[in-house]
Amino acid sequence: CSACGHKFYLTRRLLGMERQERIPKAVYRKLGLVGALASYRVGAKIISTFGWTVDKMTIWKAVQKTARELAFAVDPDEAARGEADGTGVPIRGAGKRGQELKVFVQYRKSGGIRVAGLGIGSYHGGWNRVFQPSWAAWKTFKQFLLVLDGDASILDGLKGHVQVLVQRCLWHIPHQLKFALWRDRRHVARQSPEWRHIMSHIFDICAIRTDLDDEAIMQAWVATKRERLVALIAYCREHGCQAAATYLENAQADLFTAMTHRLAGRTQSRVERLMRTVNLRINVGQWGTEGALNVVKVRLAYYYNGFDA
Repeated sequence: CSACGHKFYLTRRLLGMERQERIPKAVYRKLGLVGALASYRVGAKIISTFGWTVDKMTIWKAVQKTARELAFAVDPDEAARGEADGTGVPIRGAGKRGQELKVFVQYRKSGGIRVAGLGIGSYHGGWNRVFQPSWAAWKTFKQFLLVLDGDASILDGLKGHVQVLVQRCLWHIPHQLKFALWRDRRHVARQSPEWRHIMSHIFDICAIRTDLDDEAIMQAWVATKRERLVALIAYCREHGCQAAATYLENAQADLFTAMTHRLAGRTQSRVERLMRTVNLRINVGQWGTEGALNVVKVRLAYYYNGFDA
């Protein structure tokens, strides 16, 4: 009957027995989303429960084609705040650390975040390609607050194009300080009284208030925080923690930018939660650079940018 003939035609197309271009757009977008939300093997199994036969390669091709239709850039109608951070992803032939997934997100005025830039490349570079699609929109803001974890290569990607206000991510500060103290372990043992003194003070220094409406009180509050930070740096040097002291000295200039400029931007990382969404999919197997980037594009566009099949 005609119904059976139609089903056979659709099955042949999903099998890849005809040209990829002949798969309707609505179908390959659905396949692309399935491939981004689950592994290709699991995706093929899910689709087979509906009576269709589709192989993993067809889903992979659908992910690549869907990703090429997605674009990420700053939205001039959203908030003038964002975060940039990177994480390692397993890429074939790139060694144990793989390559770095570079993510730039912009805050929404209504709450939450949207992805404004993505890229995969070597560590400590390549951020200019992530930011490039946003140059024109970025310049429409009078000032833009960018929250970073201290990676200098992120700012290098902005040089000569736009000016931003830099805020160090206060979530990262205590965690990265632990690593600096590990480097100083010959002088300060973990969980020693000196180690606990340093960590307790940095957690307190990085705890901020968002309800200080009085300008004079806010300025005095920030000044007190800075004084305590200077004292903590001196304490680290007195106890031989040179790595910890140097780390805090490099961070102190950008710790309270959001507060001193009366900006409502968070100073804690929202990108870290996004990275978990990435890892749930990307940590399954080894990837080529383009394939990994495309599956991340579709996945993050679905979770954060309103994309749906």
